[in-house]
Amino acid sequence: MLGIEALEPPKKQSLDRAAADSLRRAIVSGAIPQGARLTEMKLAEQFALSRGTVRAALQRLVAEGLVVQRPYSGWDVVALSMDDAWELATLRSSLEALAARLAAERIDDRGRGAIADAFERLKEAADAGRMDNIVAADMALHRTIVDLSGNKRLGGHYDLIANHIRLYIASSTLVVEQMATVIERHHELIAPIVRGDAPAAESAARAHSLRSGEEIMDYLREKRDGDAPAGAPLP
Repeated sequence: MLGIEALEPPKKQSLDRAAADSLRRAIVSGAIPQGARLTEMKLAEQFALSRGTVRAALQRLVAEGLVVQRPYSGWDVVALSMDDAWELATLRSSLEALAARLAAERIDDRGRGAIADAFERLKEAADAGRMDNIVAADMALHRTIVDLSGNKRLGGHYDLIANHIRLYIASSTLVVEQMATVIERHHELIAPIVRGDAPAAESAARAHSLRSGEEIMDYLREKRDGDAPAGAPLP
C-alpha cells in the first residue's frame, strides 16, 4: 500500500527538486514501500503540482536508482532483490570496514563525542519508534564513522551509493523485530572505534554489514519460496 500520507508538501524551491526530495525521504525511510506503484496523477494532487513537474521529479529519482519507469505503465519504487542485497552488503562492508579502521586509528575526544552524539540520536529515534527517523539516524551514525576516517575519496564513493544504503538500512531495520537489537548491534559497531582498536573496528563493521545482508537475503528467499509471514514489510 502506498504511504502517500507520509509525503511532505514540497517547499518553495525548484518545484521538481522539492517534490523529488520529499519522495526520496519517504522512499528511503520505508514510508513508501519498495515495489510500490507511483502515479503522476495522485502525486500531482498530493503536491498540488502539475503532472509535468511531478514527472521531472520522478525522472530525478530514476537517475538516482530509487525509481524505475515502466514503459506505458508508470513508475515503481525500486525493490531490493537478493542480488541487490548481496551486492550492497559486500560493497558496504568493504567501505565501512575501511572507514571504521581509519576512524579508530584517528579517534580523539572530538571524534568520540561525534559518535556518542550520533548514537544518542539513534537511541532517541528508536525510542520514539518512527521508522523514517530511525533510518535517518542510523544512516547518520554510519556517515559519521565515514567522516571520521578522514578519507574524502572514501566518503565520495560512499555517497555514490548512499540512497541505496538507506534502502538497505530500512530493509534491515524492518527485518529486525526489536529496536533493542538495533541499538545493541550499533553499540557493538562503535565500541572498538571509540577505544581506538583498529583491527576490531574493521572486523565489527564488516560483520555488521554482512549480517544485515544475510538477514535481508534470508527474508527475500523465504518470500520467494512462500514461507514469509503474510503482510511482511519487504517486497
